[in-house]
Amino acid sequence: MANFVGGVISLTLAVIMVSAVLIPQVKNTNTSTWSTSEVALFGVITLVSIAGIVYGAGNMFGIL
Repeated sequence: MANFVGGVISLTLAVIMVSAVLIPQVKNTNTSTWSTSEVALFGVITLVSIAGIVYGAGNMFGIL
């Protein structure tokens, strides 16, 4: 039970950090002088962070 509670707390903190800190920071970054490949790679940060949260949720519930 303690492991499940720790997983819920970790998942909650991850969602808050990604939605309140990471995504706004990525969206507000000035990329006007960057090349196309740099902008595309920088845009993957949001996708990878959300995939990490989904993986963590699946791992917590024993799906993965």
